[in-house]
Amino acid sequence: MVITNTHCSFMNPTPPLHPNDSHEPTSSIVDAFVVGDEVSTPAMPAVAPEPAPEPAPEPAPAPRVNQDAFAASIIARRFTTLWHPMFSRLAAADDREAAAKFLVEHFAEMLPDHTIRFGWGERIDGCGARIRRLTRLLDSRLGWLGQDNSIYDTLKNRFEKQSSEVDENTAEDPIRMKSANLVLDLLPVNADPNVAPLGRIWIRSPQEDLDELQRFVSSVPPEVLCTTATIFFSRPVTTRWTHVANEVSKGWSRRGIIGIVLLLLILIACIPVSYRISATATVTAMDSRRVAAPIAATLLVAHVQPGDRVRVGDSLLELDGRPLRIELEAISGEIAEATKDEDIALASGQIAQAQLAGLKRQTLSRRRDLISGRLDQLIVTSPIDGIVIQGDLHHSLGTPLELGQTLLEIAPQDSIEIELEIPEVEIGYVATSTPVQLWFPAIGHESFESRVKMIWPSATIRDDQNVFVAKTPMPTCVTAEPVSTDNTPVAVSDATLSDVFPRSVEAGDSVRNRRGDRQGGQIGLEESLRVGMRGEAIVFGPTRPWIWKWVRLPLRRIGWLIGW
Repeated sequence: MVITNTHCSFMNPTPPLHPNDSHEPTSSIVDAFVVGDEVSTPAMPAVAPEPAPEPAPEPAPAPRVNQDAFAASIIARRFTTLWHPMFSRLAAADDREAAAKFLVEHFAEMLPDHTIRFGWGERIDGCGARIRRLTRLLDSRLGWLGQDNSIYDTLKNRFEKQSSEVDENTAEDPIRMKSANLVLDLLPVNADPNVAPLGRIWIRSPQEDLDELQRFVSSVPPEVLCTTATIFFSRPVTTRWTHVANEVSKGWSRRGIIGIVLLLLILIACIPVSYRISATATVTAMDSRRVAAPIAATLLVAHVQPGDRVRVGDSLLELDGRPLRIELEAISGEIAEATKDEDIALASGQIAQAQLAGLKRQTLSRRRDLISGRLDQLIVTSPIDGIVIQGDLHHSLGTPLELGQTLLEIAPQDSIEIELEIPEVEIGYVATSTPVQLWFPAIGHESFESRVKMIWPSATIRDDQNVFVAKTPMPTCVTAEPVSTDNTPVAVSDATLSDVFPRSVEAGDSVRNRRGDRQGGQIGLEESLRVGMRGEAIVFGPTRPWIWKWVRLPLRRIGWLIGW
């Protein structure tokens, strides 16, 4: 098969011409799309000459001009139908991979039963000469082919040649049959074959049927290949990470990459970290006092409610003493009568009667003293300085109270502690002085730090779970940083409110918390944390591998089952 006019030039087709158009087409349009040695044009219908009395002196060569114009119009229509849409779609591709996919799909639509393979590469310096290097290879049926594919190895060996063979190949036709494949070379327009990138299309027909390939070759001018190569290599290359992956894949197989990823995961899983134990935290009052009913009486007045601050001796509530006063008056009358009987018996010389009356008087006197003591307890006072945290008795006025019934609970100021509910399966990793990080959703995203103070020796049931209770002191204002009036931070110790703000910090100084907010005056956590508030805690145990938390219990159960 011989293909003429192998030089590359851009095409500038003109609109289709009518056979009778008198404008003469340019020769470049015809030459760019002439296939073979001659242009096959349809025979013009013979027109019978009209009889004329006298012959024309100079006949006009209109038929030949019309034939050339008609041939040019056919070529222009073929370009508009076959190649112009392909060039437009190819130029609209985002990168070379997308352009390669479209090019293979386009040729696969033109040759449905054929196998289309498209590869491209660069020319690099190697072994003292410029050699070709296949970059990517795309198959219409198998998709992108890698280095572990036998087809890739075969076409790579054909594509990559020494520069000594390049000089020989430059004399070859860009459209040729080789090894039962139709080979189409894509070389950009006006490019140096020894430097420019090269693309190559391999088309293999089914069962070596070359008739359809020959018809296809007759419709593909070499200039189309040059223009296709120019547009294709003008597309940007793939992203940098794809190139990195390609370079890595050249040195490592897929199994090697999987092995490296698994090794990295194992290394990450074995990183030593502090063993984290999740627990539930509850704010409780340290050394709180409960106020109980001193006598069995009726509640008369309640002076405080939860949240009120009280001092020692402040009146908390009053009990109804009217029944006791009535009983005291009755006993006082009986005592006076017993005293009178005793005097009469002594005056009459009745010693025995006098002694009985004296015993009765003493008994009644003791009862009177007891009732008087109860009357002194009608006003219940606070035993300590603190805050009332439980006991709203305003709705219980007039209610009879029993002796020893709990009425109020008072917590001393600046004495907040946290109870941690530690699951029994994790208690072996918790000891005294273990660091604890606390977080309470009710007061925002601030976290507090403390240490385990003590652990109960026995377990208890909380929320249907068997847990051990650990106590940790709450460092007041641990999330606050005192700042003086000149914006200079002041050191804060993890202690109570009186220790958090030393004497060097004046009352007018402000406090900056972790969020950067400035607040005037002294700030204590008693204004944020309240007794009964629940949150979350993380206890930092000994150092263990990161994955230990997730595999410890399953491994222990499996070992128990197999007897190990």
